[in-house]
Amino acid sequence: MSTKIYLITGANRGLGLEFVHQISSESSQNTILACVRSMQGELDDLKTLAKQNSQIQILECDTGSVESVVKCGQEVSKLLGNGQLHYLINNAGINSVPARTALDVTPEELRQHFEINVVGPNELVKAVQGHLREGSTVLNMTSGLASIGLSMVKCTAYAVSKTAMNMVNAHQAHALKEKGVRVIVMDPGWVKTRMGGDGAILEPHESISGTAR
Repeated sequence: MSTKIYLITGANRGLGLEFVHQISSESSQNTILACVRSMQGELDDLKTLAKQNSQIQILECDTGSVESVVKCGQEVSKLLGNGQLHYLINNAGINSVPARTALDVTPEELRQHFEINVVGPNELVKAVQGHLREGSTVLNMTSGLASIGLSMVKCTAYAVSKTAMNMVNAHQAHALKEKGVRVIVMDPGWVKTRMGGDGAILEPHESISGTAR
């Protein structure tokens, strides 16, 4: 099995942490650049995995800050040199106001969701594009809530941002096609994470199993 290099955002909990767990379990030779919003955040579980596997490196990447994303890209380049990034998993995202509808969501809430769920992931692709080469994969996380045909009045900011992310994904795929880079979206389903809530139907390991290969 060949060694692969992964970059995963939102890696400290939920689906991001599950990605780190499964990829590191698959092969101790895989290098995982586990990105978190803040080095001062909730990192205990991720640090435990990193202690067990020296190939896991924790980096700071706040997708709500273009400056942070650019700095992360620079750090990735320092670590990889002229090397290839095989998988970029744009997992970080928020759904901070799920009760809001189109009639009461605020401009600030919409902007925040766009900055974190759309602008940040696109900026990260730009920041590391020099390491995306033939055979590389960009995986952008989407949601069933992004469907235009869905009869859903709540989660407006999240749903709208994920619909926009789907279009960004299509444009990224077109722009990177000539380099042989695959760009795809993934709907993880309704998963029992902090975002998904207790009523969700999937466990994290079920959602992520077999995805990043």
